Amino acid sequence: MNNRVFSFFGEKKEILLKRWKEDFFEAFKEAKPFFLREVDAFQNPFAYRIEEIFQEILNSIDPDFSWERLNPYLERLGQILAVYFSSAREGMGVFLSLKGILREFFGEEILERFGVEGLLKIEDLINSLMLVTFDFYLKYREKLFEIKYQEWKRNNYLLLKRAGLVYDPMEGMPPMGKET
Repeated sequence: MNNRVFSFFGEKKEILLKRWKEDFFEAFKEAKPFFLREVDAFQNPFAYRIEEIFQEILNSIDPDFSWERLNPYLERLGQILAVYFSSAREGMGVFLSLKGILREFFGEEILERFGVEGLLKIEDLINSLMLVTFDFYLKYREKLFEIKYQEWKRNNYLLLKRAGLVYDPMEGMPPMGKET
């Protein structure tokens, strides 16, 4: 790996973090000012968690990259994206946003100092992060659908039971209508 490009990336983390959070919270229009202003773990756990995850992702883009260290954060991000974004396009847009910010603010400088290869190395790593997070996103979307399905089944069963249309072996046969 070209360590110099990752060192350069590390120098720009604060600017990237600030812009990345702004882009992410754009999806939460009315709450965006609150999310950006308040990052306390108790007063705003959502913004706190997002900042923690984004910081760890940015910190991991270095010569000593480790999937083992980063996977728990990517899984947590996948969980959050699965709950708050109903489409994968919206959820994975988080990483496309990071690539856009990188190009907008530092693309020319990276190209001048490290060439196309340097920019592609960072973008390839961001793509890999996106794919791993996508797997987690799908895992948690499936869990959400399973929970919704089980709730739907339970609600329908209760409705049918109240209407006397379901046989419950614990309660015996439902009463039959009066015959004349």
